[in-house]
Amino acid sequence: MIAYCGIDCSKCKSYIATQSGKRGELEKVARNLAQIYHAEVKPEYVVCDGCKADKRHSYFCSNRCNMRPCCMDRNYTSCIECSDFPCAELELEIRNKPEAWENLEKMR
Repeated sequence: MIAYCGIDCSKCKSYIATQSGKRGELEKVARNLAQIYHAEVKPEYVVCDGCKADKRHSYFCSNRCNMRPCCMDRNYTSCIECSDFPCAELELEIRNKPEAWENLEKMR
């Protein structure tokens, strides 16, 4: 599943840990993110069933991502459909996940 921003959800550590159904896997991802961001990250913050699923989304996807609600409001399947592509928000994400750009280009 490719997210609106081009990230492959099936390769996301939060998604993989959630789908494993193992609390220990969620705890491991949470500890790793806590170290990276120097913030408290609880295991429940990383629970995610994928960006386009109508189920659970990680804390970041639910509260910090602007691309998902933007695409949903405009009925886009991805950011590639937007006349503002690539917006500043997407450029920041792509800088952190260059494979997302490749996925978006494949969707063109």
